[in-house]
Amino acid sequence: LDAEGKPEDTEAEDDSHDTEETGAPQTDMPRSGIMSESDKKAYFGFLAQYFAVGIIYGGLPATIYPVFLGYLNVPSYVYATVGVITSLPWSFKFFFGLINDTVPIMGLRRKPYMMIGWAFCAIMLVILFMTPLPEPYWCIDEKTGAYIKKKTLPDGSHLAADPCHEEAAELGGKFAILMMLAALGYVIADVAADGLLTEYAKAEPLETRGSTQTTAYLTRSVGMVCSGMFVGLFMNSKLYNGSFDWGLSFEQVCLCFALPAMLMVPISALLVHEPRATSDDGKSQFKCSEYFAMCWELLKSKAFFYAILYVFLTPVISGISTTAAGQVKISWAGV
Repeated sequence: LDAEGKPEDTEAEDDSHDTEETGAPQTDMPRSGIMSESDKKAYFGFLAQYFAVGIIYGGLPATIYPVFLGYLNVPSYVYATVGVITSLPWSFKFFFGLINDTVPIMGLRRKPYMMIGWAFCAIMLVILFMTPLPEPYWCIDEKTGAYIKKKTLPDGSHLAADPCHEEAAELGGKFAILMMLAALGYVIADVAADGLLTEYAKAEPLETRGSTQTTAYLTRSVGMVCSGMFVGLFMNSKLYNGSFDWGLSFEQVCLCFALPAMLMVPISALLVHEPRATSDDGKSQFKCSEYFAMCWELLKSKAFFYAILYVFLTPVISGISTTAAGQVKISWAGV
């Protein structure tokens, strides 16, 4: 008994009763949480998911500016559209989560979808590697290797130079679609990792609760920083409107991103620890009706509703932009 005369494990018992009442699948997840696990392989496999997501999530969109504006010279509205298309799969995280929870594969709801997502992402990136870009829009100065974007008239004034391959500005569509499909793959894997993250977080003791999410998203941010630096350094050649005389091609960069995606397939299969979930009646999955009923119960909570409202309204305000942003960078800022 504690100081108030109550059993010390009352809170733990209440948690178990709450779980039974909701009908959620039960797991054998250790109550100490993944961060205090002695199994270093499971710890590495879990965080590797977020690091790999950060690498591709931060790196692949970073190639849009040098490829579509610097190399292909697409119109501004096309450049803005490409950015939206490549981030479109993130809008369907709820539906991917629904599939995770209601359609387990061989009794597992996370690991199979991680493997499927990473395999699909790797395939799309390899296809991008095998799909060569067309010839660049602008002519190339043989002496400097830079693009010839202006021509000088006899009176000393300047005009836009004539492009050597004007059709290049119209050939970016298939590359945008392939990049979007690659994003679809790592979003599927990310959703499965988030589901596993939730299960790990629930198993944390109260005094350290929150450390799992913090560590996971910090790992993803580190991956994004690394890939951003990689693209900034190795795609800064004059071919992509940079200043270096050397650099990697877009196809080679896609291959570099495909390598961690490939590695994540066996890592997900062999190192990620996911206990099989079973409910009281022996089933290992939710019914869709039960799933939506649980979602509705959450939405009826005022605190949860306001959190959803914040998540919805924040990008509505902060996401306001102009299609001229790309041209401001390339023409006015000269970057």
